[in-house]
Amino acid sequence: MQQAGDDLLRLVLFWALFLPWNAYYSLDSKHFKYEPKQRYTANIGYLLLIASVYFFTVNLKTSSEWRGEGTAIYYALSLDQLRLPGVGDWLYARPALMKACTHFFYYVEFIIPFLILWPSKKGYLRVIAFALILIIHTGIGLTLYVGLFFIINMIATIALIPSFVFDKLETKFPFLAFSGKSVHLPNGAFARLKTKLNPLVSVLCIAVIVISLVINLSSLKWFSYGLRSESLVPVNVLRLDQFWGMFSPEVMKKDGWFVYHGMDSIGRQWDLRLNQDYVNYKKPLHVVSMYKSDRWRKLAENMQRDDMTFLRPLYCKYILKKWNKEHPERKIAILNLYYLQKFNLREYKATPVTQHLYSVCDNH
Repeated sequence: MQQAGDDLLRLVLFWALFLPWNAYYSLDSKHFKYEPKQRYTANIGYLLLIASVYFFTVNLKTSSEWRGEGTAIYYALSLDQLRLPGVGDWLYARPALMKACTHFFYYVEFIIPFLILWPSKKGYLRVIAFALILIIHTGIGLTLYVGLFFIINMIATIALIPSFVFDKLETKFPFLAFSGKSVHLPNGAFARLKTKLNPLVSVLCIAVIVISLVINLSSLKWFSYGLRSESLVPVNVLRLDQFWGMFSPEVMKKDGWFVYHGMDSIGRQWDLRLNQDYVNYKKPLHVVSMYKSDRWRKLAENMQRDDMTFLRPLYCKYILKKWNKEHPERKIAILNLYYLQKFNLREYKATPVTQHLYSVCDNH
């Protein structure tokens, strides 16, 4: 199951096709010397990509819990399927700090695009943007189970660091200069570039920039235009589709956990999650421990959606087949896939837990 981090990684690699990454801190540059060929439009495209992530996510967060109440992080950490033990539990017990963090995150996301795109001769503003991105994504990674999302964001924004920072690092740590010469990372879209541009590549980069901006702007309510159906073909071929609506317009309130209630051929029950003859419907101490990776957690989240109910019988069948393959001595004939659901409310309250039968499947 894909998430925003996958979209960002895919688009970062797309722009990398037109950026001279092989000349800077690559294994190739350790053995070969390259003459970097900078493309002004590609640099702009890359900076716009990073800026778009934060510009559009903050503009899509229109609920009062982000813009007024300051309860967005409280609701995010209220999700048992997302909150991590340790730092996540610690922050969840401090409502005043969660409110302060909500306002901090919102306004930081608001100013980051301007810090990235504002013309700066030395690039100090982009250093500040990089530091802020590092702070917010470190916080996300310590408190919420979001897989590689926060790591992808932090790595993608290393390109914001100006070359003089790396020059100083090379002076102190000579082994960083892979190519054996003074290596300068590009300052970004507003640096003066002396190399000639390839016209076809430049046209392609400009087209991708325009398409990406239209795709993102069409996600905002006040923008009434969108791509025509004919334009979606190259968009899908190049996988330029993107949406930066993380925790927007409001944080999800639906929460819960799965119960795998199995029965063998003679009607004896078995808990396939805990591998015991008593089926436990109580909430696990840490719901996130039920998922071996964020991909499985994202799948569980998507199965809660009304437009993705088709996933439920497929998942039920998978769990049953996997169990019978790994436990031939205790074959299960029928699996009842239950979801114990609640809705998170204010002040650490929640609706009563309700039991939902998502799917029933057999081993045929």
